Order: sequence, then C-alpha cells, then structure tokens
Amino acid sequence: MKLHRLSVHNFRPIKSLPLSFEDGLGRVRPITVLAGPNGCGKTSTLFSIVQALRGPMGYRTDDVPEPCDDDIHRAGGAGGLVSRPTSVSVKLELEFEEVERTAIPQVFIDTKDIRSPKDPPLSPIPDGRVTVKWKYPPDRKPDGSLWPTWYSAYDPYEALPWFWGRRYAIMGWRKRRLSDPLLLEHIGGLLLFPQDRSLMTRVVGENRETQDRDEESVVSSERGPSEKDVFSPAYALDSAERRKPRTSLWDILAYLGQYANQRDVPLPDSLNWEKRVKESFARICAPKEYLGFKYPVNSPIGAPWLREGDFTYPLDKAASGEQVVLDYVTRLTYPSPINHGLVLIDEPELHLHPGWVRQLYRALPLIGSGNQYILTTHSAEMRQMAAEDNALVDLGELNGGA
Repeated sequence: MKLHRLSVHNFRPIKSLPLSFEDGLGRVRPITVLAGPNGCGKTSTLFSIVQALRGPMGYRTDDVPEPCDDDIHRAGGAGGLVSRPTSVSVKLELEFEEVERTAIPQVFIDTKDIRSPKDPPLSPIPDGRVTVKWKYPPDRKPDGSLWPTWYSAYDPYEALPWFWGRRYAIMGWRKRRLSDPLLLEHIGGLLLFPQDRSLMTRVVGENRETQDRDEESVVSSERGPSEKDVFSPAYALDSAERRKPRTSLWDILAYLGQYANQRDVPLPDSLNWEKRVKESFARICAPKEYLGFKYPVNSPIGAPWLREGDFTYPLDKAASGEQVVLDYVTRLTYPSPINHGLVLIDEPELHLHPGWVRQLYRALPLIGSGNQYILTTHSAEMRQMAAEDNALVDLGELNGGA
C-alpha cells in the first residue's frame, strides 16, 4: 500500500497542508523526510494519516489519541481561542500494489469459512487506486446520528474490504487456513513509531521485576566473557509463558528466540525472524551485534543479549540508541515481517548519535520489501541526506500555513 498524496486541513497547528510523496516520475519515494521547527505540524501530519486509516484498517494504537474538539485548528480572535465553524478534513490518495491485488483476493478465498458472512464482497479495483477521506466532527448518518469518530469515506465505496486484507491474512495464518503462508508478507500494513520518550517502558515493560543475575556466571572479567562461555542452550518456556501477551520489546524477543530455537528441524531463513532482526540490527549498529534471547549458564532467567567485541551485555543495560534501533527492526518483523507497508517514524534521532542517524536512514529502505517510510526530524544529518536524495519536505515556519 502506497501513499501518493495527502491533504490536511484544520488539524491541530495545520491550517492547510498538501503533500506529495512522489518523485519526478510519479513514483512513490521509498523514504520521505518531513523537516521543520517545533510546532510546524510534523507529528500532526503523521497523526492525520493514522486518524484517516485507523478505521478502515482496524489499526489499534494508544500513541495517537482519539480526536477531540481541541484538535480543530481555529484561527483568529484572541490567540485562536474564538471558535469559528470549521472542521478537520484529511484526504489520502492511496494505491494497492499489484502484488497486493493478487494476494488479497486469495486471502479472502482461504478465509471464507472464518470470516463473518455479513462482510461485503471484495470487488475488483483495476488500478488499485483508492481515496480515503476522514472528517472531524464526523458527518451525520441518514437517520440523524453521527458516524463514529474513526469513520472514513472511500472512493470507490467498494474499496473498504481491501483494507482488511492484512487483518484476514493474520487471522488465516494463525488458524492455518492460508494456501501459502507467505501471503501475509505480500500485503502491506500501517505502523507508527512514536517519539520514544518513555523508552524503557516500551523496551522492558511496565511491570518487569528487577532480575538479579549471578555476576560470576555472566561477567568473569572487565571486558566480559565470550558468547560461548556465557550462554547455554535456550531454556524451554512453558505453555503459560507462551500465552502471555507480548507488548514490550523484551517479551517479543523472548518469543522470537523460542520460536527460532525450540525446533527439531531448523527454520528456513524465510521464517527465521530472529535471524532477520539480527541482520537488520547489524546494518545500523555494526560492529555491535544482537545475539538473540539467551540464558546464562545454570539460570532459567533469560534476556536479550548484545555484544561489542568480546563484551556482552543484556538489553536493559544497553544504550538507549541500541534499544530504539532494536525496537524498530523487531516491530518491523513481529508478528510478521512488514512488506509493502506504510511506516511512520516520529523523530528517530531522539536517542541516536549522528552517525547512527545516517546509518538508519540508509538502512530503512533495505528492511522489508517495498515499504514506504515517512519520517519527521530535527536532525541536520538526516535533513541533508534527504535533500541530496530529493526526499526532503521542508515544512518551514509556523506562520498561518503549515
């Protein structure tokens, strides 16, 4: 799924903002960087995309609050406090790629017996082009009641089921209904990475107790022992552990490690998601490495472990830059690799050294296949690289426009 154009009116600080994500030949750029000062509408632009798509895609996130009257841009009067009749409007011009237009109909066939019989049929969209319009406050239905705040209108109207393709592919994969398990990787999704100002909660989790480690078994010298000396084979998680909800990065990495290693027959590379995380992390953070979810000798308490040279350390002792990069590459992989998706990242440079900002910018288009990345930034390094690639959108000063 590709976003060609976006138009935002009266949303938060944005009075009117038209954006194109195409290059000079009309092709969607793999990466677009929105740069500008505080208050110019960078984060609001990402939020407007999520607000327009959260309804049709069923995208759940607590990082974008439900819309309210304070989100309406009201100009004039005493500092904008005087209310004027107006409303928020967001328009997206999207395209389902050819690979998606092949995979989604097959998913609908494979999941026929587990979908609701009330679902509308999947009607053909010859060119894959769809327009989505979101408005707040919402319009009224014919009976006078209001549409839900997440409701979006579609053109053509029959396009709505196409947005359910990835949801049904995940459902079919979990219930083993897909004729080809890799169908899921051919259908794009939506993913937002917010500003990670509460990074440790996102990485480690809110309620994880501090776990004492046997320092003699983990660190035997100032530089630390080798991986071979420290780690024993992975500890098998019991069924109760496997059923726990996996929301923090720590828990996801534990699952991916168990999924990859607790098998009689090794996973093929196409399904070894832990290996994909390791490779993606190395593209950005080399010579640092992600080793996987490991268990110290004679201990059932595991952790995600990293290494630099011969020094090994667990995730909660890693630098914030390492944690945020590992978070990016993991959530682009779990619960399935994101390909042909729309990925929004708000100020990725918050925890990164300028060198890693450059490496992240270069590595993102290589993570997954056919993804479209939209980033916001204050980083001079990222701004310069985007300008050199003709991928920069300068939102400028907040002066009654954007």
